[in-house]
Amino acid sequence: LGIAFGLCFVTGLLSHAVQHPPAWFVWPASPVNLYRITQGVHVLSGIAALPLLVAKLWSVYPKLFGRPLVRNLPHALERLSILVLSGAAFFELTTGLLNVAQNYFWGFYFPAAHYAVAWIAAGSILLHVAVKLPVIRRGLTKLSPDPDGISRRKFLRTSYLAAGVGSTST
Repeated sequence: LGIAFGLCFVTGLLSHAVQHPPAWFVWPASPVNLYRITQGVHVLSGIAALPLLVAKLWSVYPKLFGRPLVRNLPHALERLSILVLSGAAFFELTTGLLNVAQNYFWGFYFPAAHYAVAWIAAGSILLHVAVKLPVIRRGLTKLSPDPDGISRRKFLRTSYLAAGVGSTST
């Protein structure tokens, strides 16, 4: 999911720079298909991120409703950052997918809103990873399967497969 969002963010920044070039930016004249390739990567990584985001939320869903809802100030800030992250991620992926289908159900200018919320999503991802780094480290060193269900590796393989199928069917 992080790789898909990273690719989306970088190729989105590139697209924004091509469409609204700053004075220092020069887009190369060749290869002529370079912009089309970067936009393809942008769209495919966004489509691949949809099932990965759903899988991630499914895996942490029980923790979102754990008691007490807020234990202390750092926990409250972490939960707030998760709310911003999930809202921004769903906004980006949903509006991006509807843009690809050329369905505009909203009253705002899509490129400007998509660009602005991309920065919010990127910032919230960085904050979330920073807060969760100790947990991530512990999780990556754990080799035993989850006693409550399927192993983490099987779950990730299934998520990757769903993302790949979603990307290739477009």
